[in-house]
Amino acid sequence: MDMYRTLNNGVKMPSIGIGTYQMDWKTLRQVLLTGTSYGFRSIDTAYAYYNESLIGKALKLIEKENGVKREELFLTTKIANGQQIKGDIQQQIDDSLKKLQTDYVDLWLMHWPYPGHYIDTWHKMEKVYRSGKARAIGVCNFRERHLHALLESGTKVMPMVMQIEYHPLRNVPSMIALCNEHGIQVEAYSPLCLMNKRLTKNENLKSIAAKYNKTIPQIILRWDIQHGIIPVFKSANPGRLKENIGIYDFALSPDEMESLFAMDEDYKFHPESLNCPGY
Repeated sequence: MDMYRTLNNGVKMPSIGIGTYQMDWKTLRQVLLTGTSYGFRSIDTAYAYYNESLIGKALKLIEKENGVKREELFLTTKIANGQQIKGDIQQQIDDSLKKLQTDYVDLWLMHWPYPGHYIDTWHKMEKVYRSGKARAIGVCNFRERHLHALLESGTKVMPMVMQIEYHPLRNVPSMIALCNEHGIQVEAYSPLCLMNKRLTKNENLKSIAAKYNKTIPQIILRWDIQHGIIPVFKSANPGRLKENIGIYDFALSPDEMESLFAMDEDYKFHPESLNCPGY
């Protein structure tokens, strides 16, 4: 299995990434240094995580201590709701780049489809993309209606990535089909669903994990990459980091893949109303 996906503009993106939400400097430093030593090359952050400056510091340490240069990493950040309301999207990317201590991001995402602003925000993001400050652009937390509205707005640049909550309990087949139709790479946040007991206690998952001598998280992450989804997980445990990249040496059977799809309940633990009023 290739450890990279090629986006619709030709940019190559690692097929698994590390999330950094709610990490202090001590934790973030350890996670990113350890993760990159194990082979991770994709780092996901956001303006709303308030850690872009810490990520910038970590990038320098990663090069100094692990010999991994900035250009070898795939760095993602996101535009916050307040930044959309303010409207100066060009200034927002410049602020993020300054904090991240880099001249460009590999992927710049719109964190939420904020009502009344998200289409205008996207058109401004297109200009930033053309400037080269973002190698790829995309969106997060869209429903199908948001994507349809965006596509009907006269956009000249197709989103390269759609990041959504995605796991065996929520695999939104119609959204995946829509993204596939338009060549949009789907990226999964919370791919392990906070280790919900319906996953960790599931006998089928236990059986599959035992068959391959893997853990349930490894089975789920393998399911993601095997059907073309890029998972972004969060863990401060070095052992988990090593475990979660150890998913390229086996493959699930078609029946096993289908058994995970069959777990779908359209269960979403992250309510949009908390982050995007009027969503």
